[in-house]
Amino acid sequence: MTQTRWEMLEAWIFDNNEEPFTAVELADSINCDVQYATNVIQAYLDAQRRPNSNTLYVIKREGRTTNSVWSVGQRTVDAKVIGGVLFDDVRVKVNRAFKPDLDRLAEKNPRAAKYAGQKIAAVMDGALVVLAQAVDAMDDDD
Repeated sequence: MTQTRWEMLEAWIFDNNEEPFTAVELADSINCDVQYATNVIQAYLDAQRRPNSNTLYVIKREGRTTNSVWSVGQRTVDAKVIGGVLFDDVRVKVNRAFKPDLDRLAEKNPRAAKYAGQKIAAVMDGALVVLAQAVDAMDDDD
């Protein structure tokens, strides 16, 4: 019986004593390119997020892109790591969403673009601070 990509990663994590890893390390270990290793990680994430998932582990990442360090975790401290990554991801995605508009606005009116960019940053900083405080205020019952 052939393993799915997520099952392959689960076996690899088990065989490697649940040690943290990067996509590059996974690629070297299973003798593939980094893009395939990234796809394997994404397959595991998809599997762990399904309703009634039967994955053995919950994997989380710290950092972004190929420098991300993946690890297994299910404690409160791991949830805080996921929350921190969430804040960073939201900030990056919002900035990417507005960048084309701000770039075009800057061509027409650099002062207006600077103003809009500052407003977006202020809203993001405020919203993320409120969100972080709400998350941190939750009880730790690990």
